Amino acid sequence: MKHVDEKNNLNDPVDLIDRMKPMKAQRTKEQVWTELEAMVAQEPSVVKVRKLTPISWQVAASVAILVCLSVLSAKYYTKSIYCAVGEQKTAMLPDGSSVSLNAKSSVSFHPFWWKFDKTVTLEGEGFFEGKHAKGFTVSSTLGEVTVLGTSFNIFARDNDYEVTCLTGKVRVKSNSTNEETIINPNEMISLKNSGSFGSKIKVDAKLALDWTNGQFIFTQIPLKKVLSEVSRRYGIAIENIDDLNQPYTGSFTQQNHIEAVLDIICKPFGLDYKKLPSGGFVIEQAP
Repeated sequence: MKHVDEKNNLNDPVDLIDRMKPMKAQRTKEQVWTELEAMVAQEPSVVKVRKLTPISWQVAASVAILVCLSVLSAKYYTKSIYCAVGEQKTAMLPDGSSVSLNAKSSVSFHPFWWKFDKTVTLEGEGFFEGKHAKGFTVSSTLGEVTVLGTSFNIFARDNDYEVTCLTGKVRVKSNSTNEETIINPNEMISLKNSGSFGSKIKVDAKLALDWTNGQFIFTQIPLKKVLSEVSRRYGIAIENIDDLNQPYTGSFTQQNHIEAVLDIICKPFGLDYKKLPSGGFVIEQAP
């Protein structure tokens, strides 16, 4: 091996490097310096980073908050339609279906969130109808109806829950037992006090809509419930009826004066009525 001259090493480092390499790997000084100059001349790539000012951060945060609030508002905004005693009205659902509300009834739903939550809450009595009335659910305290058809009536008051199907079909669910059943046109189902279903009953479904035409039709209904319905439809209080459990069967048209209706209902049972200073009525035994 050749002796390395320390002086030459200090004065000519490139020559030293080349001398220590195998002969086949040696390069000229010009080649080495050219490569070094090229490496030094190369500038590192620069990534430009945009810094957000405090104001920009505030704007971005405000926009994000507004978007979140808008979504939450759309999800939880509730539209409610109330029908007072002595009234009847029709409301439209987001899918174009309609619901006719009987006296002292209400529906509520989320119109802006309908695509994700097609739930209608019903209190009282309502008749639902629509050419495309499918895919939504009507929820009440005792039960739930999933719409598979186009028209049906729900009666949901206090401890009474009845569903009558006019066209198509509907799935009815008990909230307390989770039991489900499907009813078809001209069938009616009700929930017992236990939360289980009674037997399906074949009915003339059109009779379930008597109230929409100003008709009263009752079949073996306790007298107190008959008078309660009259009270709601006329918007007038009727007192002293809690113990009237006699079954009533009859039909009549809504009269201009409630006294005519009370005559029809009370006289066959030996009952009378007296008008109160408030405008309401109290039921009494006839003398």
